[in-house]
Amino acid sequence: GNAEDGGGSNDDPDAELEDLLTSEENDEVTFSVERGNVAFACAADGWAFRTDLFAEMYASKLGCSSKALRKGLWGDWYYHPKSKRIVGKKAAGGKLKPLFVQCILDPIWKLYQAAEAEKHGYPPEGKDLASMAAALKVDVPDKDIQSKDRKYALNAILRAWIPLSPAILEMVAHCLPSPAQSAPHRVFRLMPPPTLKAELAPADATELAASRRAVGSCNNVEGSPTAAFVSKMLAVPASAVQGLQGVSATDTIFMGFGRVYSGILREGDTMYVINGAYDPSTPEDGACQEIVIQELYLMMGQGMFRVKEVPAGNILAIGGLDQYVLKSATLSSTRMCGPFGNMMFQVAPIVKVAVEPESVTDMPALVEGLRLLNRSDAFVEVSLMETGEHVIAAAGEVHLERCIADLRERFARVALKVSPPLVSFREGISKSGTAEATTSNGLLTIRATVSPLPVYIPRVIEESAESLKQILLSRHNKQVDEDAVQTLVTEILSRLRSSREAASTENEGSEGIIEATLSSAWALGPKQVGPNMMSIGKMLDGAGGEVIRPLGKPSVGMAFGFSANSTQATGDHRFTEGSKNSFVDFSDPMVVAGIEGSVLTGFQMSTDRGPLCDEPLFGVNVKLEANSNAAADGGGDGDNGVGEEQYGPFSGQVISAAREAIRQAVLKAGPRLVEAMYLSVITTTSESLGGTYSVLGRRRAKVISESIREGTGVFIIHSYLPVATSFGFADELRHISSGASNAQLMLSHWEHLDIDPFFKPKTEEEREEFGEDGDVGPNIARQLVDATRRRKGLKVEETIVKVATKQRTLSRKA
Repeated sequence: GNAEDGGGSNDDPDAELEDLLTSEENDEVTFSVERGNVAFACAADGWAFRTDLFAEMYASKLGCSSKALRKGLWGDWYYHPKSKRIVGKKAAGGKLKPLFVQCILDPIWKLYQAAEAEKHGYPPEGKDLASMAAALKVDVPDKDIQSKDRKYALNAILRAWIPLSPAILEMVAHCLPSPAQSAPHRVFRLMPPPTLKAELAPADATELAASRRAVGSCNNVEGSPTAAFVSKMLAVPASAVQGLQGVSATDTIFMGFGRVYSGILREGDTMYVINGAYDPSTPEDGACQEIVIQELYLMMGQGMFRVKEVPAGNILAIGGLDQYVLKSATLSSTRMCGPFGNMMFQVAPIVKVAVEPESVTDMPALVEGLRLLNRSDAFVEVSLMETGEHVIAAAGEVHLERCIADLRERFARVALKVSPPLVSFREGISKSGTAEATTSNGLLTIRATVSPLPVYIPRVIEESAESLKQILLSRHNKQVDEDAVQTLVTEILSRLRSSREAASTENEGSEGIIEATLSSAWALGPKQVGPNMMSIGKMLDGAGGEVIRPLGKPSVGMAFGFSANSTQATGDHRFTEGSKNSFVDFSDPMVVAGIEGSVLTGFQMSTDRGPLCDEPLFGVNVKLEANSNAAADGGGDGDNGVGEEQYGPFSGQVISAAREAIRQAVLKAGPRLVEAMYLSVITTTSESLGGTYSVLGRRRAKVISESIREGTGVFIIHSYLPVATSFGFADELRHISSGASNAQLMLSHWEHLDIDPFFKPKTEEEREEFGEDGDVGPNIARQLVDATRRRKGLKVEETIVKVATKQRTLSRKA
């Protein structure tokens, strides 16, 4: 009831609380108990709750509105029994329990305490479990309450009172937007405008736009275009599927797990299976297959139940797609529908192992098992190396263990040999370097200059690969949505600028470094969207001669909206009319186009395989100069003097020269290995700090911060851990701390290993510290490079016989 207040304040007992929390109502905190998007749960015992449930329960009892009580049930708010008001910490005077403890935790703890007491055969301090179950008015069978296993009785009461599944489902329904509400905001990400090679007929263009509008409005009106996205092929035991005939219960079948985004999907509908490379302007290119929907299932826990139709907005499983869908695909009722965007993952598959059967006769079973694993896991990558090895790439150690277990127990069902983990690296540089290479016929010399990009540019480029594809392809596609592309451009530029500000660059003139770098960018590599850049170069009339014309066009800069000013790269030169060399005429557009195309190919090849250990380059800016050699010795008269009969096609010679020049320039620019880094978050106690730091030190981790959780004595350590040293990290950490330390790993970024793999001591101090040949102490970078080269079958420079006179007796015991 309401209590009168001598000060003549508001009669409403929760007025003070509502006044104090007014400013918090508009607080856009990501997770907040008051907003209802946080649940407290115990998965092991099967219960969960949000404060909303208890606010409704106690509102009438305490004389408060449920809205105010929902806020008061979290934080420093207390119920004053004399005034029957909700008061703050000051008014409580340290004598009252917080509402969250008094109204929620205490009843739960009393149930646990009663169960513990009854388990050991002594009477509980308060009511017993049966009395509390009656007071809570929960529907629990008497046989469960009277069970001899008091833990079972406790779980039965808790699951009936505050069940886990409804709490989570209600939170999802209340806190997340419905499919109809969210569709307009995410249609651009879900279904980006397709890249068209040809112009569509007006009727087809209208149909294509209508199918995209239907997805954007989650339209399920009868007759509207039907579109669904299958995101994963699930491997399901046949026993879990209702009404399945002709299949053994022990068999595994594949179901397409997906969602209907527009229209109504029915059994018997004719649909088109569209893969990610589909172009609506060329529907007959094999990327679109016609099928008839045979089986639709509603997924309920571990079971699957047959249904006749599924309207837009719902999740479903589709049977009969084994022959048509590998990992993911778009289903559409019309050919004029763009494919849904590729699945986005926050990490890359960087941990690899090679697998082979213990018995050679099991190889067919392994190949079939790998095919099934590749289909069932949307993230795993299965490949066949040039050496004939079957390689599985996963996101991390735990994911890899799960994949190997699935392969061994479910898919291949054969004994396997698994190699040590193969970790991916990148190759970078620490300074600028220059090198030259000449074509085999001597007519063209290519001079490559490489320099390191600012560290934040390659990171943003690599994270934005999908967006960059759309931006760079939009220049060749007139029907693409220009506003959508401009949104992507603005987004990437803003990320670059914010990353530059976060890097706190001290160099003068760093304000315009992004614009200057991108405006002269000709291409990205490898794979046209990689973290390396080629700037516009020059075409010279002989070494040190006049600049005839720029080499390349600022294609990347123009795609980002920067002016096409090639003089930034070539300098303020007046371009001459042509070359004195009659064989390579830089004034001929056909010759120039051929050279530029070959140089681009050479750039892509060199960035895909670096000189250290054939790993992709990272963060390298390349600038080329092409010099025509007037006095070169050409070939015979039959091939226009370019020596094609003797040395092969001139375009191939240019590709080889460009690739070799870039590789040699990288070797002269202080090459460095670039390794992937995990962000490691370790939770530990003060007693285990020493052991935790010793494990981090042995694995070359860089500690970023250490903090203590107030009032608990728990320390939280943030560090960067190289992926190459992360294998067995969690197990070693638990072992050395007796289980007190727990680590969470998440792929963070690529980082240069600042050790020269070719280090040789030069100064007297270096010789004293590292030895005459630099062999005192391990060169970690050289070890990693050699291990990678050895694994790939490349040449490794190592001394096999170290001390010839002692070699005979090395193995003898003293």
